[in-house]
Amino acid sequence: MGDFFGCGNYRIIKPFEAMRDHGLVDGKLQTNLLSVPYLERYKPDSIVFQRQITPEYHQWATKIAQHNSAFKVFELDDYLPNIPLKNHHRKDFGNDVLKMVRKSLSFADRFVVSTAPLAEAFAGMHPDIVVRKNCLSLDWWGNLQSLRHQSKKPRVGWAGGSSHTGDLEMIFDVVKAFADRVDWVFFGMCPPKLRPYVKEFHLGVEIGRYPAKLASLNLDLALAPVEDNAFNVCKSNLRLLEYGACAVPVICSDVECYRDDLHVTRVKNRFKDWHEAILMHLNDPDTSEKQGKALYEAVMRDFTLNEVKAREWAAAWLP
Repeated sequence: MGDFFGCGNYRIIKPFEAMRDHGLVDGKLQTNLLSVPYLERYKPDSIVFQRQITPEYHQWATKIAQHNSAFKVFELDDYLPNIPLKNHHRKDFGNDVLKMVRKSLSFADRFVVSTAPLAEAFAGMHPDIVVRKNCLSLDWWGNLQSLRHQSKKPRVGWAGGSSHTGDLEMIFDVVKAFADRVDWVFFGMCPPKLRPYVKEFHLGVEIGRYPAKLASLNLDLALAPVEDNAFNVCKSNLRLLEYGACAVPVICSDVECYRDDLHVTRVKNRFKDWHEAILMHLNDPDTSEKQGKALYEAVMRDFTLNEVKAREWAAAWLP
């Protein structure tokens, strides 16, 4: 697996735990490349590789192919060839990332991605591309309690990782315009230009504490702005799922990654549209609350790692 953070948990650790807990698979999670003798002793039916695109991996995969016949799955949940300029992870990948991905895929029997647009972006690079959408694990997200009306002003906020500078700077004028009417609450990151208008800024926490921390913010309304670019088009609706697990109503950008059946308010990335949508929610808190509850019900029904979803993941990972 690629990491122990968000991607590692949503795409590898939690799906594996769901499959294991439902008696579908047994296995081992590793962050390092295993030796040939170790693999021979373990004799796996399938090996899943997350985001492995380095020359070291290619050398290892070449060697392993000569000695091991296990079914090999390559897992990826971001469009790495087009990371936005303001995303600080961009520096972690070289200019030849597409070439490196293509090389990694040459060793894989199956390519698993998180969204249909991501599968389309990589169409032609592998003959067996399977989409497995992100889902929430019930041990983290199943019993959260997020309260409403906990401040004199509505608590409106954003939560996420540290790679969303461009997305958040895009709504600077909106944040500034509502600074006197709402308590802005940011969790995980807050660009410096927004800080003067933000009532609360909560530093990021390790991933296992993230769900409970998000719920504890007691948001009355959450925002999910994303720039309309190739990278975000290919992203999943994970932010909506996380807010939904807390029953928080959401206003999000009308970008492909958020165009699904979930009950949220979608807006074009213009000040006027964001401004009007926020006013609509603030002026009708009862309807806004109902939208949050409807989102919660949809997430719990369709986007949790239950046995059905575990079997779908197993079908993608196994020969």
